[in-house]
Amino acid sequence: FAFATMSKGKNHTTHNQGHKIHKNGIHRPKQEKYIALKGMDPAFLRNQRFAKKHNVHHPKQEKKTE
Repeated sequence: FAFATMSKGKNHTTHNQGHKIHKNGIHRPKQEKYIALKGMDPAFLRNQRFAKKHNVHHPKQEKKTE
């Protein structure tokens, strides 16, 4: 015996999708705080590392006025 299967009548629907999306609000994608360093020029990254290492913030020395 050959069983005939019925074809599907509905291929696509967007019913209720708008409600689901707006339930928690539509948000912009979050901005990354730091860009990825992967794939950057190694010489640049090495120089940047040394520059950060030697960029020490020295607190201002208070002048004594007595």
